Parts: sequence; C-alpha cells; structure tokens
Amino acid sequence: MPVAQSRIQHAFERLSQIPGFVERGDQQQLALLISDCIEGGRSGAYEAPTGLGKSLAALIPAVANAIESGKRTVVSTYTNVLAEQYWRKDLPLALSLFDDPCPTAFLIGKQRYVCLSALAETSASAYLQFKQDAVLGIETEFRNLVKRGARELNALWDQVSVPAVCPARLCPLYNDCTYYSARRKVEMANVVITNHSVVLQDALLRQASGNEMSILGKMDLLILDEAHDFAEAAINALEYEISDSKLNLMIGLANRMDQALLPIATQAREAHEWTSDVETFRQRLLRARRDLASLGGLIGRTGIFGASPEPIWKHPEVSRHAIADPAEIERFAEVLGGECSEFVTLAEKALVRWRNADGTSAETADVARDTIRNYSMYLREFADQCAFLAKRQSHEGDVAVSYLGGESLPLIRRATVGLDGPLQSMLWTKVPTVSLSATLALEGTFDYFKRTTGASPEFEEVLPSPFDFASQASLYLPPMGRIPDPATARATGQEAAYYAAIAKELQEIIRTVGGRTLALFHSRREMESVFELIEPMEDYPILLQRKSGVASTGERFKSEVQTSLFGLRSFWTGFDAPGETLSCLVIVRIPFEVPIDPPAVARNAWIQSKGGNPFLDHSLPQSKLLVRQGVGRLIRSTEDRGVMVILDPRIHTKNYGQDFIANLPPGLRTYNDIADAAGAVGL
Repeated sequence: MPVAQSRIQHAFERLSQIPGFVERGDQQQLALLISDCIEGGRSGAYEAPTGLGKSLAALIPAVANAIESGKRTVVSTYTNVLAEQYWRKDLPLALSLFDDPCPTAFLIGKQRYVCLSALAETSASAYLQFKQDAVLGIETEFRNLVKRGARELNALWDQVSVPAVCPARLCPLYNDCTYYSARRKVEMANVVITNHSVVLQDALLRQASGNEMSILGKMDLLILDEAHDFAEAAINALEYEISDSKLNLMIGLANRMDQALLPIATQAREAHEWTSDVETFRQRLLRARRDLASLGGLIGRTGIFGASPEPIWKHPEVSRHAIADPAEIERFAEVLGGECSEFVTLAEKALVRWRNADGTSAETADVARDTIRNYSMYLREFADQCAFLAKRQSHEGDVAVSYLGGESLPLIRRATVGLDGPLQSMLWTKVPTVSLSATLALEGTFDYFKRTTGASPEFEEVLPSPFDFASQASLYLPPMGRIPDPATARATGQEAAYYAAIAKELQEIIRTVGGRTLALFHSRREMESVFELIEPMEDYPILLQRKSGVASTGERFKSEVQTSLFGLRSFWTGFDAPGETLSCLVIVRIPFEVPIDPPAVARNAWIQSKGGNPFLDHSLPQSKLLVRQGVGRLIRSTEDRGVMVILDPRIHTKNYGQDFIANLPPGLRTYNDIADAAGAVGL
C-alpha cells in the first residue's frame, strides 16, 4: 500500500474517534480516489452528495501527500464564504489528524483584502484595532472587528479595500500588506485554499506571460469544489468591458502615475510638461465617459455589434439583435485604446529620458520604474481589449459576442459564451484537476459538465448519498389544474391569476408545515407579486429577500424556527440551514433561462450552428442542475426531515417533467396533498 494511503487511513481512524463523527465509507473512498489523482497527476470528476463530507475527503489526501512527498494541492471553491469555511473549520480538523506539520495558505481576490495604508489614512483608530486583531486581513474580519454602523462601515470599506492596481512593493506598508502577505504564504504552502476567481486569474496570468508569472505557483493537483459553478466563474473571468466605472479606474491610475513620477520629473526639470501630459490624458478619459453615454443614447437599445466565429454572426437571431451601423462604437473603442497605449508609451519614454538626465538620482529612477510597472501593465491590457473590441474579432478558439448594453449607464462588453476551447488551453491541459460537487451529474453522467466546460477527466464516479430519502423526505406535487402554466399565463396576460394561485398554494403549505419553509423563486417580479398577495399570518411570518442584506436575512431565517423565507438565486445553492428551521423546500417555477441578453442569444446561435438544440442541450440540463441544487437545501443531515415541493404544473404536462423527477433524490414518496406529504415525514 502506498504510504500516502496509509496516512489517509490512519487519519480516518483518528477522525472516527472524535465524538459526534459519523463514519461514511464513501467519504474515505473519495479521499483515496483523490489521492490517486494527486500521486499520479491524473484528472477526475466525482459527484459527492450532500452529507458525504467532501471537504474532508479533499483535504485529508491533500495533507497526506504534502507530508509524504511534498506534493502541492490547491483547493478551490466558488465563494469567499465557502473558502473561509474550508480555512477556518475544515482544514484545522484535517491537520489535527496528522502528527507532521504541513504548510498551508489562504488566498482570495485582491479587492477582498484591507489596504492598511488606506485604513491608516482614513481612520487611525480602526487601523490600530484591525492591525491588532485581524488574522487574514480580509473583508469579513474588517466587518467583524471595526465597530461602525452598517452605512458607515460600507462607506469605509469602499475607501480601504485593496485597489485592483496598487504600488505593491513601493507602498510604505508593503511588508505588512494583507494581500501580499497572503501571496508570500502561498509560495511556501503545500495546501492552498482559494476560490474559482483566483484560479482563473492565475490561469490567465500564466497564459499571458508564457508561464513566466503566476499567483498560485506550481500545482500537482487542483481540486475544484462546487465545480457546477465553475462555468459561471469562467464566464465572469473571461469577459471585459468599456464602462463608466472602468474609465473612472483608468482616471485613478493616471492620477497615481502622475504622483509616482512627479519626483523624478521634477529632478529632470520636466514637472510642468509631465503634469500637462497627464492632464491631457485625464481630459481624454473624461471625454470618453461623455462619448460612451452619447453612444448609448445614439444606439438606444442593447445590441450586438460583433460575434464569432462566423456562423454565429450570420445566425438570424443574432442578426435580429444586431446594431445596424456599429462604426461609431468601433471608432470609439479604437480611439480610446490608442489613447491609453499612447499615454503608457509616453510615460515609459519619459522615464528613460529622465533617468539619464543630470540631477536624477538612481534611487529615484528605480522607484519610479518599479512604481509604474503595475500601472502601465494594466493600462496596456485595457488598451489591447479596446483594440480587440474595435476589430470585432475573437481569440483563436473563442466563441464570443461583443455588444453595447447596460441598464442605466451604457457599456461595451465582450463575453465568451463557449468555454470549452479557452478552458482547455488555459487550464485543463496545464494542470491535473479533480472536479467535485454534490450536483455535477445529470442522469448519472458528467456529459453536460464536460460539454460546457471542455473538461476531460480520466476518472468519473457518482457516489451514493448517505441519506435515506425514502424515510427522511417526501415530494408534494399539486394536482393538475390547481396552478396555471406560468409560460401560458405570461403569454396571454393572465399573470395575475397565476400569482394568486401560487400565493394561495404557498399559504396553505406554510400553515400545514408550521412555517419553516424556503420558497425559491426565479424572478424578483414574481416573488414580490406573490408576496403581496399572501395574507398576513401572525404565527408564521415570511421574510422576503431584498436587494441587499442577503446574509442577514438568511441568518434570521435560520434562527427563527417558524419563519419562512421567499428567496432568489442566492438561496438556490450554497445556503445551509440544517435542522427544523428548514422543513419544507418549494421550487415555485422551473428556472428556465429566457435567452434575451446578447450572450444567451449568441450561445443559442452557436449551439444551433453545430447542429444542436439550445433547449435540449443547454436550457433543460441547466434547469435540471439548478433544481437539483435547490432541493439539496432541504436534507443536510441524517436527522433532517422535510417536504420537497414543485409548484410548476409543467412537471405534469410536459415531456421533460419526468426528467426533473428522475433527477431528484432517489426513493422519494410522491403525494398530491400537502397534509399527506407532511404527515409522511412527521411534520
């Protein structure tokens, strides 16, 4: 037996002796599968259902192989909250199961860290308090340690978060910097906890630098937990835009470059010329903000002005959304990109000239050179993106759409809608990867995940759930005719009747199960319309997810047992409320995507260009996964009991209805009366 596997088995023996631990054979099996991938440099995809304990199943082999052979494993999850849970809860437990030390590190996105320099300048008292007690230096610690009212705290955070581009080594507090301290720890660690966003930033940096630069360093294995969300993270990482906020950022960079180079310009007796050049560039950026707003008014609607490859651009649906004359957009992007590139070139040439001028100290020149390196790199990248938007082209292998949009302020954006090519070239072929999730497979296969992301795991396995859904849960489906078809209601203007039927059904459900209900909606308009029709129930209050304060709403729901919650996307996945407080989970409507935004239109055109069916190949499997994730909120432990509910009548009337039922947990008993469904599980 390999020594690493021996260490893993010994760790599980220790784990089994901890009070309250429930031994799960499949948890150890998953750990051994992951260990094989670490040792052999192989890739895998594993569905590990809720309750199996996949966090420890990932960490134990990572630590064992780090101790045994120095292998480096990076464990990534979707959100900062889940990454912190790994770091603060799961990793300490995993480390306690071994006698030997293992260097570890935690890293999330740069702008989630506190800039100590900005905090010291903004609030000396908050700086001292934070510096003394913070461990990671991140936003959650800031919000816990700095005592301010919510509004004041939000305003302060906006001032003190680490900017996207900063002076780095030239900051007077660089050695204490929360972000760069975390980066230095990553270099020395064998097990790193991070999130998908950082993994993708690292992959893009490696690709752009020819593998000369990285954030996470060498990886013997990358573990993607919550891998069902990796595609969404990749879409966000690969898109770029020209927007009012992005132009404001460029103005801020120009101001910082002005301040950084003014000392050397002064020594070279060109301070006036340098200040004038910066002001000229600043005015051009301000003009660009006005021109962007004018473009939005000129075009008057969201529209596509570029898509690739060619079959997408020629697709009738894309043509219907196309901007008739995109010349003004292209000209705007081209001019803006040229101006940014010109300013960087001007600054770099001036720096060379000043360095050789009489009276310029070598130390000042070195400081100036190092200072503008980060700024100029960011400006050049933005200039390249502008030039690419102007040409309406695609990188080789990309499937992309360029469009003018924005609900309030206009923006020009490029979105990648085909991820398989980009992810293969920047990630899957570069590092062995294990993809994990409680909901990664459909109909028992990983075909949809592989098709949409380009992943090509060598090993695949769907592990069984540790829960007995036949005894722990039941399924309630309202009888035919009780609730109107939501699509038909919308098409015929009968939404009021649909909302009324949903409200009546939810009211009966909540009263029957005694509150304790999480109702998941697909749109805010639907959720708020139904909420307004619910009659007040003094014993069973209902919380409504607002546009802010999602976390506090979730915590209140968990602490008030008879309270119910109407929620949106934030509560479909990643929300954990075990126990009696969540005894009924309602899917109000099957969450089909409506392809009205340009990326969705382009993606459907791309699928059709390859002979596929957008509904069957994308919308339907995507909805199945989201429903699986939603109902997964209900049973979180072997003690949980509850009722799953799907109110959408299409579960009965459409051919795909049985597909959704088949992808629910096995063994569910189905009822058409909520009282019977509740009674079956003892509610």
